[in-house]
Amino acid sequence: MAIVELITVKDLSLQNEGYFAFKHVTFSLTQNEILSIVGDSGSGKSQLLETLAKMKTADSGKIEYTPGVRIGYLPQFDPQIITKSVRNYLEEIRRFTGKLAVSQKQLKELIAYMGMSPYLDRQIRQLSYGLKQRLDFLAAVAGHPNVLLLDEPFSFQNSKYTSNMLDIIGDLKQNGSGIIIASTYQDSSITNYFDKFYIMKNKSLEEVKNKAEEIKCMLIFTVKSDSMALTTDISKYLASNISSLVELRIPLGMKDSVIKEMIDLNYQFEGARILEG
Repeated sequence: MAIVELITVKDLSLQNEGYFAFKHVTFSLTQNEILSIVGDSGSGKSQLLETLAKMKTADSGKIEYTPGVRIGYLPQFDPQIITKSVRNYLEEIRRFTGKLAVSQKQLKELIAYMGMSPYLDRQIRQLSYGLKQRLDFLAAVAGHPNVLLLDEPFSFQNSKYTSNMLDIIGDLKQNGSGIIIASTYQDSSITNYFDKFYIMKNKSLEEVKNKAEEIKCMLIFTVKSDSMALTTDISKYLASNISSLVELRIPLGMKDSVIKEMIDLNYQFEGARILEG
């Protein structure tokens, strides 16, 4: 059976006011495939997904979509202030998509699975960020897309709803969809869900052929008088702890989140360097 490329990207670049959001990006997304794109905030991954979702137009390069592509898109931040209820909003999206969308029964089951049933009559503008993220995920899958683009879908979600999202994503994959998940941090517990790994580096996209050889970054911190003990999650990345300096060896895609957590623990950030090889 031939492999169907749903999206083919060739030498794609986008500039904002003379600066590259991303440049010379080349890759493809096929049926039955889940791609991971990891990168720091500002690395260009969100704007790449926006371009793939046809929300932005690239300055150069080409995107080819196979005929019949239906895109579901979850943005990292949705600035819309929506006064509709959760119930009405999701039903409108389902109907708008037409006959290929999930059925009313399936939508009801998805809503329950994602823990949104108690909020059906609440206005969307009243939802917390975590609930809004779950709602936007449901909106992205309600049309039963064959291309699903997700930007930080697991932010502010506990392990239960992260797992439930992954179940839904896996079901779409098994039914012929291609999925791209962009994130600043990728938990090692979900690595097995992905078929290919990419990292946004120097505004371009690089494939990580071997996950075990992912590009690493060394973070350096000064211990202050009120610094707290390292958490278990951070301790596993400890490279050295000599005198007043702490060095952490981490995957590059985790840099922003780890720096933030260390600052919250009252450590002084001193710098970072890329470790290759």
